[in-house]
Amino acid sequence: MDESFAINQLPRVPENCPPAFLGRYTVLPGDTFYRLTQIFRVRFEALAVNNPHIPNPNILFPGDVLCVPGLIRFPTCALLQPRGRVPFGTGGVVYVNFGPRGGQAVSFMATLPQPTLFGNFDMYLGEIFIPGIGGFGNQLFATPEDPPTWSTRIELPTVASVAPNSRVVIRPMNSINGAMGTSILEGFILAGNCQTQ
Repeated sequence: MDESFAINQLPRVPENCPPAFLGRYTVLPGDTFYRLTQIFRVRFEALAVNNPHIPNPNILFPGDVLCVPGLIRFPTCALLQPRGRVPFGTGGVVYVNFGPRGGQAVSFMATLPQPTLFGNFDMYLGEIFIPGIGGFGNQLFATPEDPPTWSTRIELPTVASVAPNSRVVIRPMNSINGAMGTSILEGFILAGNCQTQ
């Protein structure tokens, strides 16, 4: 292949994606259709058919954008809104994108007081509840600032896919007795890109 052609190739971007292929992935150097079918757990033919703007699936260029299986557009995010009385400045965001090992990942980041402010709790739990599938959660970890920024990432199993109206929450938890408090922050993943509720 002529190197100058590859360097000057403009990224090929779909005008829109089919309903079951709303996720978008930007091709990186070294990506191939076969490798991407393994990451996204989709048949080669399905990926090719749903990306008609790529006439030859054996030729990809860095910067090309592919439609991949997903019920929502990726990446996307949601603002987490306070529930009940919380200190001034309490808030957060959830970011949903493809996971580093395939599948989807849900990342939480929030400015929160120490969990003891809400009762006999010593940690926070970030959770996503996907309609028709169920919930997944992970412990948030704090930075040294006061108040700290708390964060975590949930890597969903490849059989699970974030759907529109998936609820995301952060709530305090007692790691010793398993008691959980009510939601401190809450939001919903919508079908589109990052937006407020």
